[in-house]
Amino acid sequence: NGIYAALVNGRSMNADEVGTGKTYKIGGTAIESRRLGIANKPLLFAHNANAVDVAGDIQRMYPGARVLYVDNLDRENLQAAVRRIANADWDLIVMPHSLVDRVTLSRATLERLSAAEIAALESEAIEAARDDNSRLTVEDMDDEKTMQKLRSVTAKELVRARNALKEQVNKMANATSEDAVPIEELGVDMLLIDEAHEFKKPPIATKMRVKGLNKATSQRSMVMKLLTDYVRDMRGGPGVHTYSGTFISNTLSEIYHHMRYVMLDKMEDAGIESWDAWFNTFAATVEDVELTAAAEFEPVKRLAAFVNLPELRRMLGQ
Repeated sequence: NGIYAALVNGRSMNADEVGTGKTYKIGGTAIESRRLGIANKPLLFAHNANAVDVAGDIQRMYPGARVLYVDNLDRENLQAAVRRIANADWDLIVMPHSLVDRVTLSRATLERLSAAEIAALESEAIEAARDDNSRLTVEDMDDEKTMQKLRSVTAKELVRARNALKEQVNKMANATSEDAVPIEELGVDMLLIDEAHEFKKPPIATKMRVKGLNKATSQRSMVMKLLTDYVRDMRGGPGVHTYSGTFISNTLSEIYHHMRYVMLDKMEDAGIESWDAWFNTFAATVEDVELTAAAEFEPVKRLAAFVNLPELRRMLGQ
C-alpha cells in the first residue's frame, strides 16, 4: 500500500517503525518508479551505519535491477563517480548521509532556489527589530559592528540564520569540479531520504517565540533543503520521498520541515508555507510565566494543543 501510494502521488512521507519493511518500501518506490516511467534516475540518501546494507537489500529484492552504491567522493574518485553515475542507466543510486554535502548545484540554481528563503528571513528580522524598537536594514545584516549593537535578540537569531544560508549557498556555488558532484549533470530526478529526521534543521523564518521551538540550523539540513527544492522545482511538485522511524523526536517544527521537503507546493496552495501560518493553523498556544536565571518572572508562550488534526493528517497522507 505504501509503495502504491508513493507511485500514485509521486511523493510520500513515511513514518515506519523498525522491522516493518521500510527498506523494501524504499526499494519498491524507487525501482517501480523507474519501471513505470515516473522517474529516470532515483537517488537515495541512506544512514551512514547501514547504507551498504540498504543497497544490498534492495538489490536482493530486485535481482535484475541496476543498483549503484557510492561511498567515496574524495578528489581521487569524484570525476570517475560522476561519469559512472551520469553515463550509465541506473535504476537506483545509493549514497550515505555523509556525502550529502558533497552534492552541489550551479550558482544560478542555488541563488534562484534560496532567494525566497533569504528574503523571508530578512523580512522577519526587520519586523522583529521593529517590534523591539530597533532599526534594521538588509545592508545592516552584512555589517558586523551594526549587528553587535542591535538590541533585538530575535532579529539577531534570524540574521544569523540568513547569513548561514547565504554562506552555504556561496560554499556550494564555489565548489570546484574536484570537490563536489553537480546534481544537474547526473540526471537525478527523484530523491529518497532514509532516516530523514537527521535533516530536521533547515532555516525557519519566524520571529515567533514559543517555548521549545528549535530555530537552530545545520549545514546538511540546508543542503538537503536546496536539493529537495531542486527536484520538486524540476518535477513541478512531486519527486521527494522521506522515511523515518522517529518522524518527530523533539519539536513540532520537525513535521513542518518534513512537509516542506516533500510538499511545499501543496502548502503554498493551502496558504501555510510560512511557519507562522502553519503553526496558527495546526497549533494553539497559552501564555505562561517562568522564573529566569536572574530570579525574575518573564512571560512565555507554550504549545497548548494541536488543532485541525484531521486536516493535518490528510495533508501528511497525500
